[in-house]
Amino acid sequence: MTSPGRATILPIYVVCDLSGSMRVDGRADAVRDALVALRDAVWLNPVVSDQARIGVVGFAGTATVLLPLCDLATVGELPDLEPGGLTSYGAAFRLLRETVRADTARLAADGYRVFRPLVFFVSDGEPTDRRPDWAAEHARLVGRDGPEIVAFAVGEARAATLAAVATSRCFVARTDVAVRDAIARIGDVVIRSVVASSVTGGQTVVGPAPGAFDELDLL
Repeated sequence: MTSPGRATILPIYVVCDLSGSMRVDGRADAVRDALVALRDAVWLNPVVSDQARIGVVGFAGTATVLLPLCDLATVGELPDLEPGGLTSYGAAFRLLRETVRADTARLAADGYRVFRPLVFFVSDGEPTDRRPDWAAEHARLVGRDGPEIVAFAVGEARAATLAAVATSRCFVARTDVAVRDAIARIGDVVIRSVVASSVTGGQTVVGPAPGAFDELDLL
């Protein structure tokens, strides 16, 4: 389906919980600060613009594409993050599946060789939809050719729940660290991973657990 001479693209999605609890202690502001830092890091590393496209999805009771997949270095103003509502994991997985499928088809039609997408999924609480419902949407998302998911549990999110979301790595914030500070550390690992993956030509590279987090063994 692809030719060795074709340019390669790694699609990367940051999927962030924007439920009502993200209003607490400036959690949503910390996510936006992390996105700004990611944009600035991409601008400083031209190889990322060549190899990666980055999109942002937010979810509460419903899910929304806040920033369509793009060369993040070209984005002047990042979207506002307005938390409120429930925490529907199913809505996030359903929209992400549709979005990944459409983006992959568009990139392939534009002549790119597309690597398996990489998702950074961040939640500060438990899903409010029924587990069988969101688990079914998750299974559809991660099926054949689905994205690789790195999950981060902060705040009231349970380690076991995020471990069920992750397909690659799962990091859990330590309880002695403020949630806002933990989210800032997530920004650090996303930046390092995006840059490292781009340098290797699209092969996903996610480093060790960021400070203030422990890694769960998914095996």
